[in-house]
Amino acid sequence: MVNAATAFRFRDRIFGSLFGSGGRGEKKGYEEFRQLFEVLGKWKDAVYVPPKLEQSTNHGGTFIFNGDDTVFAHYDESPGTHADAFDAVDRAVREATK
Repeated sequence: MVNAATAFRFRDRIFGSLFGSGGRGEKKGYEEFRQLFEVLGKWKDAVYVPPKLEQSTNHGGTFIFNGDDTVFAHYDESPGTHADAFDAVDRAVREATK
């Protein structure tokens, strides 16, 4: 089953940043978009098809711990719906400087 959140997350990461969402600005968004297509162009012949369907839908997450305490937890809802890296790094830095 395809989760709509996947498509929307990719859309937001590509097109949302073009229009300055996330506070990164249009110029930064355009640069990210250009870099994405530069990288994808190098991988055009590299295709991997997992042998089992369930291997293609593995999900992960992002977690930040302070000792035994979990201070940040993001469970990926579907492939491509990762935590915002800037938010995760900001949280990690705040925890480290407490």
